[in-house]
Amino acid sequence: MFAILTVIVLFMLVFSVFVLLPILLVLKAAQFLFERPLNEVVGAVNEVRDRHWRNADAVERERMVRKACGWRVIGRVVGAGALVAGASIAASSTIGFACCLAAWRMLKPIKQEMRDACAYRSTGAADEPRYSSGDGAF
Repeated sequence: MFAILTVIVLFMLVFSVFVLLPILLVLKAAQFLFERPLNEVVGAVNEVRDRHWRNADAVERERMVRKACGWRVIGRVVGAGALVAGASIAASSTIGFACCLAAWRMLKPIKQEMRDACAYRSTGAADEPRYSSGDGAF
């Protein structure tokens, strides 16, 4: 029994050194190479969004909020579809059920999110903060 346990522990150690360690090294190298440029791009996108928000009137702001909500809904539906597709090809019924449950949880907040976006009314004030949905995305 002890010999079997020793072989299992030794196999896990070899697996972690020869498989997991190179994967982690590649991920760390990618993070080192791409983190700063990616942060710059995200910062530039947020600056443009803020500038468009400041320069927009009330009607345009409301349209921006609805458009952003529409894109979030499309993203949620596509993600849920991918989960259901994964559930349909899953080897295990438990994994399939988990994928379907995750898809349902992705789709569940859409109705309230759309109501909030459609009920949003902008004041048009220059210092009005940018609208953000409950999940923090715009």
